[in-house]
Amino acid sequence: MTALLLAMPAMGQQVRDRQNRRVAGVNPNKEKEADEEARAKAKTGIRVWTIDEHSGIPDSVAVDTVHHAFQNTAFSDGPKGFYSNLGNLGSPRQAKVFTLRPEMDYFIFAQPYDFFLKPLQGWHFTNTYQPITNITYHECGDSDNGEDHLIAKFAVNANKDTGLGFCIDYIYGRGYHENQSTAHFNFNLYGSTVKDRYKAHWLIYSNYLKTRENGGIIHDDYVNDPQKFPSSYTTKEIPVMLDHVWNKMHYDGGQLTHRYSLGFKRVIKTDTTATKPDTLKSGLSDTAAHLQARPAGALSARDIDAALPIDADKSQTSNLKPQTQQDSTVFVPVTSFIHTAKLGFNTRKFLANENLGNYYADIYMPNDSIDEDTKNTLISNYLAVELSEGLNKYLSAGIRIFGIYDYNNYSMPGLEGRDRFSEHRLTVGAQIFREQSHLLNYQITAQTSKEGSSWGDYELRAQARLTVPLFGDSVSLALRAYSVNRKPTFFYRHFQSKHLWWDNDLDKQLTNRIGATLVSHKLNLRLSADAYNITHYTYFANQWVNTSYNGDQFTGGTFTTRVAQTAKSINLLVLSLDKDFRFGIFNWENSLIYQTTSDKYILPLPALTAYSNLYLKFRIAHVLNTEFGIDMRYFTKYYAPSYSPAIGQFATQDTSEGLIKVGNHPVLSAYLNFHLKHTRFYIMASHFNYSKEGGTTFGAPHYPINPFNLRLGLSWNFFN
Repeated sequence: MTALLLAMPAMGQQVRDRQNRRVAGVNPNKEKEADEEARAKAKTGIRVWTIDEHSGIPDSVAVDTVHHAFQNTAFSDGPKGFYSNLGNLGSPRQAKVFTLRPEMDYFIFAQPYDFFLKPLQGWHFTNTYQPITNITYHECGDSDNGEDHLIAKFAVNANKDTGLGFCIDYIYGRGYHENQSTAHFNFNLYGSTVKDRYKAHWLIYSNYLKTRENGGIIHDDYVNDPQKFPSSYTTKEIPVMLDHVWNKMHYDGGQLTHRYSLGFKRVIKTDTTATKPDTLKSGLSDTAAHLQARPAGALSARDIDAALPIDADKSQTSNLKPQTQQDSTVFVPVTSFIHTAKLGFNTRKFLANENLGNYYADIYMPNDSIDEDTKNTLISNYLAVELSEGLNKYLSAGIRIFGIYDYNNYSMPGLEGRDRFSEHRLTVGAQIFREQSHLLNYQITAQTSKEGSSWGDYELRAQARLTVPLFGDSVSLALRAYSVNRKPTFFYRHFQSKHLWWDNDLDKQLTNRIGATLVSHKLNLRLSADAYNITHYTYFANQWVNTSYNGDQFTGGTFTTRVAQTAKSINLLVLSLDKDFRFGIFNWENSLIYQTTSDKYILPLPALTAYSNLYLKFRIAHVLNTEFGIDMRYFTKYYAPSYSPAIGQFATQDTSEGLIKVGNHPVLSAYLNFHLKHTRFYIMASHFNYSKEGGTTFGAPHYPINPFNLRLGLSWNFFN
């Protein structure tokens, strides 16, 4: 299969930690499609990698050559449905699986749109022999309720070291329910220069997101029990809470990560004439072969030593002709200087051309209509000095010492004009790492920060991976732990608008985590466990203020959204199992996640979240790769967080009134997924088990899941 230009981070099923380093996972199609991928790379000459903004070193990743599960890349609730959202394509979302939730960001309003927004961390950079273009298009529905998602990507090289490209991403979701449309557009321009001594990666991005807010449907019985109503109706005819309300966001900026290394070049003797390399010890060792696959500049002196020729056994070489040696050189970095600069210009606007007095309880500013801008400007610089690992036998690990300076400026509406705030944050830290061993790699990071004049925030992080061959299998064990003690970011402490207003003095949130992942590639098995203890957990909470009843039954009212912080500690456990079965053309993939939390109201999580995919994989006429199957998304009932349009965030439900559980409804979809030469395409009957007779088909309280629809998708590569 010919290579796809770039793989969107949301598309790949790679698991990554906060430092963007890959955590070993199950790739059930790896062996079957390895040859296909190799042919693609040979033809297009494309290489794809990500970078860690704290090291600036390229980390090679696979080109997206796999057509498997292409049909699921269109869903904003994730390829396996592990996110809750408001139903429509591109609507805000929150992970149902706690390990997938991001840590607090400065501009929190962007986090519910992580399906669409693409930061540099995890961005796929390219180097290609020839210009490559990819067009991907997903669509469903009609002009009244349909969804369209168009992605255009282009990559080219200015020279052998410098790659350039851009990506245009456009979402237009009209919505299957009234007043819930989305219209998002982003443009990303990127480039890289990768040489022995100097490496630079940059990304410029501009995003505009427009979400129409309907506040949820007026009564859940329109979905749960439609027989209560005298006449039939379509989903568009179900009345909703809000009519003329929007959230709009500009999320713009750029980032540059570059690295300059001091070092030396070392010669490697290479055997070019041996006819039986498997019996010779005078050629490159296994380690040397491994080095050739690495990005330039990622080699240590210990690696180079391991790659040098070993004296041949005379009994093996006595009958061979004399060998001709050809020298090659590699650059060995000793000391590196790393700099990352970030600029962010972010604006969120909340508009309402109607009176929200029947929706929100409090009013802090006059006027019936709302046009509120909340702005954030970020300037960040990261500087580090690194001593490379493996320089001698006494120093097998590398050392990195770094400092970070973040400046944030915030502005929001006040009682008299606009109020402005600024924050300065200085962070210093150090990191010990080993990343190039075949057996054991690890990374230990310690840092502390001060905001204003006081120190106190800290982060301690450790991760390690052990990889061993076992009974013909490659088994890896990844271990991770961290302790993060940090004051909640600005908008948890200060926010001003017409209906929501707070000025909080919050304690630092302390989060401790320990976890492990075991992977067996031969068994297509992945086991993972993570335990958390969180002190002073900080969250958004909805609270009913004016309530109404029909007898003893709660019927609604007006509410407010506030920031809350627990006085007690919360414990939670996340266990996950991925297991795939293969029997010829029959394939069955399963992901099961079990979660338990010590407080099901403050930190609600579904006890079981599951994805299952049963399909046949075969070829038609030896050229058309085909997958024909049915998949299922499922989660058990839980007190899912509700949604507050005025801040565009999910918030816990009020425990005193009207608690609602959502879940316990499997979403089944049938699909045909094809790949032919440069083209991937599919047809899918999504949510075919939807019933107009009723059912608990909600992704979040008062926000129904989309009904049955027919989906189509196409991805086409063009090679110039």
